[in-house]
Amino acid sequence: MPVLSKQASLPAKLYLQFLKSVSEKRNTLGSGVAMPGYNPADHGCGIVHIGIGNFHRAHQAVYVDDLLRKCGGNWRITAVSLRNPDVRDRMKSQNCLYTLCERASAAESLRVVGSVAKVLVAPESPAAVIDALASESTHVVTVTVTEKGYCLKPGGRELNLSHPDIEHDVLHPQSPKTMVGFLLAACRLRHERGLAGFNLLSCDNLPDNGALLRDSLLAAARIQDSGLATWMAREIGFCSTMVDCMVPATSDGIAESIQNAAGYRDTGCLLSENFRQWVIEDNFIAPTPDWRSVGVSVVRDVAPYERMKLGLLNGSHSALAFLGALSGYSYIYEAAADTQIRKFVQVMMQRELRPTLQPLPDVDLDEYCATLLNRFSNPSVPYTCRQVASDSSQKLPQRILAPIAERFERGEPSSFLISIVAAWVAYIFQSTSSSQGFPLQDPAAQPLVEMLKRQESQSSFPTRDHVVALLTHSGIVPVGLLQREDFVVKLWDQLARMIESGVQPMLAESLPDIP
Repeated sequence: MPVLSKQASLPAKLYLQFLKSVSEKRNTLGSGVAMPGYNPADHGCGIVHIGIGNFHRAHQAVYVDDLLRKCGGNWRITAVSLRNPDVRDRMKSQNCLYTLCERASAAESLRVVGSVAKVLVAPESPAAVIDALASESTHVVTVTVTEKGYCLKPGGRELNLSHPDIEHDVLHPQSPKTMVGFLLAACRLRHERGLAGFNLLSCDNLPDNGALLRDSLLAAARIQDSGLATWMAREIGFCSTMVDCMVPATSDGIAESIQNAAGYRDTGCLLSENFRQWVIEDNFIAPTPDWRSVGVSVVRDVAPYERMKLGLLNGSHSALAFLGALSGYSYIYEAAADTQIRKFVQVMMQRELRPTLQPLPDVDLDEYCATLLNRFSNPSVPYTCRQVASDSSQKLPQRILAPIAERFERGEPSSFLISIVAAWVAYIFQSTSSSQGFPLQDPAAQPLVEMLKRQESQSSFPTRDHVVALLTHSGIVPVGLLQREDFVVKLWDQLARMIESGVQPMLAESLPDIP
């Protein structure tokens, strides 16, 4: 990294410059970095967020930052890390201020975000997290813990009560480990104190995520205390949401670029695209900010928006990740620039995903699909194929397998979507190769790797029985699909083709009749 001045190289310099801008009523720093436009010290905390990471800091925290600037109020965020202190340690010396770089293909803008008040690390102080959630001033709780953070049964929508961390939280309610456990402990404390509940917003890529979180929490609560479960059902406003913003991991190169543009060192900086969307179900039971004033859509039914995003955006993102990685690309934008891969994904969206969606009065699906492909092609937001492919055993059921099952029920073909399931298996198969294997970041898929290794040593791979056994063992493929010969044969054929010749012949064969 180029050497900056000693004064500017201090992380605390960001906060000192910010205080100066507040006292002088300036909206930008000297380097052109936009400031929040309000003094964070003037606003209390009314929101607790569980699962602070780059996505939250580029999405929900930015909406709240806009809200505080426009409307004021006590809506700053107490953020919680369930695992490690990394984010807290990067932000602490800057009083939790951080710089967000928003990039389009040919332009970027920098802004300092001031909506996060503090970061708590759950393993260090579970009591502090419970107290924050149980505070009388907390009216909104948002959650981004990824699909695996819900501790669901494989391929299902029910809480896995046999999950070791869930078992621990049920038996040791004062020292929880999971999001479920912390929410239960906080609700119990609010109930005991005679306090009202809060609005609980699930912001993860799961269909009907608010109802899913409600059912999981109530299932765990009934084991501990049926009275608590009754109170939660009455006092907690479970709100489904749909969220959208592409936020790549912050590499050293990205951080260096942002810091050079800003003119100061920022240990908490991050990058996102210049697109952001949030749709929230109006199921509020407690006080809530004026979300609409900052561009959030508040609707009666989020489900159509969720299905649109899970299929068209998330499903296509996974497709680009698998096809791109298997084609030797490192980044999503490289895969999206490949003529055959791009056309394959485009046709998959139009022919097999769009027909599963219902029309939305405020969304042009043709425009939405075109915008997605342009966003995927943005080299300024370098998502790696491996990052998007991570934890796919938790993602594919709602992104790919659910649309396949729906189309089969209607007697409609799903050859493109089935090819993506085959690409997922090929990706796992590739991870077993010692010469060019991918590092598999998917704990739930590790048993499949061991199964593949055993089968590979016993006979040539793949056979039809191997494929059926693997998909059955994964626990994520609906039984109805496994019982369909046309599904199994198509997947088996595509998988064998990819393993033997790569994905390019499959792409070429799929697209010859498509202009």
